[in-house]
Amino acid sequence: MKNVCQERRKYPRYDTEVKIFFHVTYDIKTKVKFKVLVGHHKGLGAHKYSGLSKNVSVEGLGFVSHKKLEKGDLLFIEVYEPKMKAPVKMEGQVRWSRKLPDKENGKDLFHTGVRVILVNDKLVADTISFEKKYNVMWSAVLQSLFGSFAAMLRKTSKSHKLHVEGRKCKK
Repeated sequence: MKNVCQERRKYPRYDTEVKIFFHVTYDIKTKVKFKVLVGHHKGLGAHKYSGLSKNVSVEGLGFVSHKKLEKGDLLFIEVYEPKMKAPVKMEGQVRWSRKLPDKENGKDLFHTGVRVILVNDKLVADTISFEKKYNVMWSAVLQSLFGSFAAMLRKTSKSHKLHVEGRKCKK
């Protein structure tokens, strides 16, 4: 049998480690289907949760937190990049959330993947572009955290911490 390699990710991930805070739009269980309209921030859960980003992509964000989230949960996220005066505001939808085997202070940890829909009130889909010079896809998600791709390369070449996660293969 051949080793079949399938592209499971649409875009490569770039490692990050920045503090985030998030609200779940409706932090209750319901059997009613609803749609949150873009720009409407009513219905935010009263509780603000914290987490630590692990990676970011053209239209996604992965983070670890103590909050168990469900696929489909809508989140309002604030990302705190250390050198920025104000947080980057994102809105997105949980694609998956998995319990990690480790615990922190006796509490469960969850690794969550979010498809980012809005960054600072801009539709991410409208900002996706191909950077010909560097042969990479770029978007408002990456721009908001790294600036340009060239700036990201300069920043990471000093620290030697750039890790890009791309293709995943199954045997």
